[in-house]
Amino acid sequence: MTNQAKLLTIIAVVLLAGGILSSCLSTNNEQSVVINSQFDEKVEEVVSNGKLPSLQIAVIYQNQLALSKSYGQNASTDSVYMNGSVQKVLDATAVLQLYERKLIDLDADISDYIPFQVKHPAYPDTPITVRMLLAHRSGLDALDHQFSWDTECRFSQYRPTGKPEIAEMSLEEFLVASFTPEGSNYKPYVWLIRPGDKYHYSISAYPLLRYMIEKVAGISYPDYMNENILEPLGMLNTGFRSDNFVGQNMMPYTRVGGKNIELPVWDGNGYMMRTTAEDMAKFMLAHMNDGRYNHFQFLQPQTTQLMRTKTSPGYGLGLIHYPRGWLGHGGSTVGYQSLWQFNPSKQCGFVIFTNVNGILGSHDDFQSVWENVAEIGDMILSRIDHEDLWARVQQGGMVCLLLIALLTAAGFVLAYFMRKKARNMVMVGGICTIIGSVWLYMAEPVGFGLLLGGIICLVWGVINLWRARQAAKSLINEQ
Repeated sequence: MTNQAKLLTIIAVVLLAGGILSSCLSTNNEQSVVINSQFDEKVEEVVSNGKLPSLQIAVIYQNQLALSKSYGQNASTDSVYMNGSVQKVLDATAVLQLYERKLIDLDADISDYIPFQVKHPAYPDTPITVRMLLAHRSGLDALDHQFSWDTECRFSQYRPTGKPEIAEMSLEEFLVASFTPEGSNYKPYVWLIRPGDKYHYSISAYPLLRYMIEKVAGISYPDYMNENILEPLGMLNTGFRSDNFVGQNMMPYTRVGGKNIELPVWDGNGYMMRTTAEDMAKFMLAHMNDGRYNHFQFLQPQTTQLMRTKTSPGYGLGLIHYPRGWLGHGGSTVGYQSLWQFNPSKQCGFVIFTNVNGILGSHDDFQSVWENVAEIGDMILSRIDHEDLWARVQQGGMVCLLLIALLTAAGFVLAYFMRKKARNMVMVGGICTIIGSVWLYMAEPVGFGLLLGGIICLVWGVINLWRARQAAKSLINEQ
């Protein structure tokens, strides 16, 4: 074998070994980033100590589903939970689909698309635009009896209502009664702020947008969502009626006085979504990849960017801005709590569902459940959201450190066996240094070992070249 062939063989072996090691580490990270006994033990501890009847989580890492698991009583990954205000992200997506199809203008008055007028009583000449409603900048608070209508007055023993007949109203009837001055549920005080002035979260803005979707699309809201989002994404365990998920519905619980109380499975007025963490992970992957999932483009990239663009310090169009580039939404409704967050630049995210909520109890009851969900969210974040290379090294643990050490040692071995072939040593060292630098730039810790090994070969080779030249000069001078 010629020297050139030997050199190429050495380079190929080094690169192949480094690639295999990097691939092994990457695969190991991907599989073990969440799935290990320590993580399971911590989650089970939170579920037990927090008195969560069940928990369902899905984790996306490196742009693919890395974990889907359930904990607690009678739960599986196919169990369905109400997702509360996380549904607003799907609503905003549907509205922006209509915008892309030029069926609506985000800055037009919503009254242009529905058969009644929506006006702020103190500022009747200021239009309430679609964009304002998406961004919670319309000045609207909660409509009177919104909770009673949402829940069909099913929980009046916890939250008494003076208007039980409201449960029988359709969405259109409820909105007409609430927004028109002659309506039976009209209350001017639900308008708090001048439209467009600043952010104020409104639980009533999005039911109005759902109604607009129906009027513009010409079909019911559930049908629109099924045809344009849920079915194309393969979200087969997502819908709006509990009787479509017999055997899958997780029994809801409320927490009152620190105790969990079982509630009946409920539907609301047909507009409350129930789903699974896996299904919401598919929806997340679409948002994470500029509106595309598999071969379905549900929004154009520029529209997903529009959704993410801040309209207020902490909110876009249907998306909450969290620290360090994270986006998403939390959800809270009777019997269920949820959290849906993703980071598009880091290609990771998570979904958490539990079937207990303290909204019918005290503030402490509500907070106790939310703290448990937030704790599990923080546990997941600590494993998938890494800011720097050292965090990736810590994530890989001893396996990562061992691989770095092996590659560094390989540099010494190569340098030793090639010490009499300085030019070859410099070439191998240079190639390894370049590839190691690229891997480091991609935050692959193994690149650190390849970089060190390459530098060792490169420096040793340069020193040997210099020595050889000095020796040659000395020989010439002697002659």
